[in-house]
Amino acid sequence: METTQWLVTLTFRVTVGGVRSKDDSVAAGLEQLKQSLNSGEDVPMEATVRRITNIVEEEPIFGVRW
Repeated sequence: METTQWLVTLTFRVTVGGVRSKDDSVAAGLEQLKQSLNSGEDVPMEATVRRITNIVEEEPIFGVRW
């Protein structure tokens, strides 16, 4: 029996300031998200889910994209 695989994409929204580049804003946003999750704060989030039908043709799962 084959197990169904799902791709779950979670989009977290955080606001950062005092950074000069896109890369710095991503790093600051990830750090802010980590701190918020560790402290138990509510973080605005959106989730999308889709079934993976052909894993070879799917987009990469790992890595930071913007």
